[in-house]
Amino acid sequence: MSKYRIYRNPKGISLNGKEFICDDSGHVRLFESEGLAMFWIKKQSSHSLEAKTPEELFINYGIGIELNDTKQNKE
Repeated sequence: MSKYRIYRNPKGISLNGKEFICDDSGHVRLFESEGLAMFWIKKQSSHSLEAKTPEELFINYGIGIELNDTKQNKE
């Protein structure tokens, strides 16, 4: 089953690579769906984010949700 991860580009510049949300062990935190990733982000922000879709989240806040690439990240 595919999993999703949350990221942002440092200082909003895509050339800088991506920073991922990690768990307490330092591993990339993975979510079962985009919806669960969105719920986690909203919960962490005390529900103050007004994005309703992953696209709005990226456009308005620079936070992306993408499929975990298991070829790059062996989590």
